[in-house]
Amino acid sequence: MVEPEQSPPSDPENVPEILCDGQFNVTITGPVATLTFTHMRPDPMALFRDGKIDLKAIVRARIVTSMNNLIALRDVLNRIIQDPSTPVPPAGGTKH
Repeated sequence: MVEPEQSPPSDPENVPEILCDGQFNVTITGPVATLTFTHMRPDPMALFRDGKIDLKAIVRARIVTSMNNLIALRDVLNRIIQDPSTPVPPAGGTKH
């Protein structure tokens, strides 16, 4: 049996990149995983009221995906970490 090809990706809404260089977490709930990413930002109240920089880990993105995609992400990351110069093809996704 031949598996059908996946649809090519498109970005009609030009989704922006978001800097997330803080803590992250992965939560598994049944068949899905939620990846939560943060970034350190100054608390605006302390900054404007007191002129103090009080950094807080602010949630910037949450991605909910299937366990199969989480496993595919792990495999892609392992390949990239082992050999950063080798291009890695897209992975994961449901085949329709």
